Amino acid sequence: MTINYSYGNDIIVTTSSETYRGLNGDDIYIISKGLVPNSDINIIDTSGKNIIQFVDTINIIETKISNDALQITLTNNSKITINEANSFQFELSGNVTSGEKGIIYSFDQLTNLFTQKKNITEDIILLKNNYLIKAGNLILNENIFSWNITSPETVGVESSKVQKLFDYIKDPSLNTQAAILIQSNNIIAEYYADGYDESDLVTAWSVAKSFSSTIIGIAIDEGYIGSVDDSIAIYLPEWDKKPQENISLKYLLSMRSGMDDHSGLGVYFQSDMISYSLDREISRQPGEAFSYSNEDSMLLSRIIENATGLNFQEYADTKLFNKLNIDEIWWTDQTGNTLSYAGLDMTARDFAKFSLMIAQDGIWQGEQIVSETWIKEATSEFDNLASYGYQWWTSTISDSGWGNARDVDYPFFSALGLDGQYLYIWPETDLALVRFTKYKHQGNTTSSIVDFGNGTYHGTQTGNMVISELEDLFYAVGNNLEDQIAPTYSEFG
Repeated sequence: MTINYSYGNDIIVTTSSETYRGLNGDDIYIISKGLVPNSDINIIDTSGKNIIQFVDTINIIETKISNDALQITLTNNSKITINEANSFQFELSGNVTSGEKGIIYSFDQLTNLFTQKKNITEDIILLKNNYLIKAGNLILNENIFSWNITSPETVGVESSKVQKLFDYIKDPSLNTQAAILIQSNNIIAEYYADGYDESDLVTAWSVAKSFSSTIIGIAIDEGYIGSVDDSIAIYLPEWDKKPQENISLKYLLSMRSGMDDHSGLGVYFQSDMISYSLDREISRQPGEAFSYSNEDSMLLSRIIENATGLNFQEYADTKLFNKLNIDEIWWTDQTGNTLSYAGLDMTARDFAKFSLMIAQDGIWQGEQIVSETWIKEATSEFDNLASYGYQWWTSTISDSGWGNARDVDYPFFSALGLDGQYLYIWPETDLALVRFTKYKHQGNTTSSIVDFGNGTYHGTQTGNMVISELEDLFYAVGNNLEDQIAPTYSEFG
């Protein structure tokens, strides 16, 4: 639809997908963050002295420039195309509706700001840089990350396939609090239960194991840990010259340590979970059998501390979470040991950030956080005993190894937690799904110390899914992605 304005001087606030045409007069077109997501706005005006006014704090994630046209894409995936832009003036940080004055630029001056005065000879320039309009300036900050909210079709996926996946996830009996489907930095589907939104925390349970694996990988990359073939007794001196020194780190990571967890309530109910996890004996040859073990994973926090000389959470923050701009809460036991097998609280979008970093071979905003080599090793099936790598599930389940009459070899891997906490990651397509059930921080909400005596712990509602059904639906989405998603450089639109 085309909206024609008067022959006088108009103030035009762009709001949604329209073509805006000023017929005559000196017109001001206001671009603000109030645009409806995924809007497609075209501005056509060849008469009078016209101004495009960009209100403060607009975040631009893509820019196309030709000799007479400009197209910008905002973080909510709204596109604004200005035809014959060389006849406009551009005011940054002005707001005529509130009387604020910005800084005026010609089209050539604005182009120089976007291109940083580089001599570019292409007919059409495509810039993927992240710009923020602030105080009359165009600020380039390549460390800014923002999600694109867009439709499945935008990235080459049929909405019907995404709808089937989310219809299953949203079944009321499954108690889903949050679910997000991303492709690269595009959120193509997002769901929150009534009473929750993107600011609410969810908890990981055993999904935290995959974070601990990543932190181990970083320590290996940095040389604090020699290799996965090292004896764990190097980093757990309590076991030096004891049978446990025959356990290599790879067997601890892959749940093949040869030790069994204690019977009874389990590690989560202990005041000193490290001492409890160390108080075990080898019952079989390391590497001989797969035996899922929270106590094996609990020892990873102590291994990191002894290897690096830093507190586990300090090392995790410095090397991982701070780089992703994530403000996490990782629970501890009553003696201060981090629960490296569970107890990690963040928003669902923060879990999606981590998933995207893993999907992008360990790279975040151009920085290698953890090596691609580690990710591939950690997320590959260790042997045919189980579809498990180093604290990651591999989605490679066969009849003989799993006993559920399914024979698959899906190209994705996952982190799975109690009550239905899931991350699914498909690196070849930059596709990831995060899903969490309804969470409540029980007891003292200012404390993240598990203390059952005082009633403080983290609890979730049960929402376990049929994994085979979820994986089939996720695969259908990823398999539907276009082989190549690329912008068209020859024209705007």
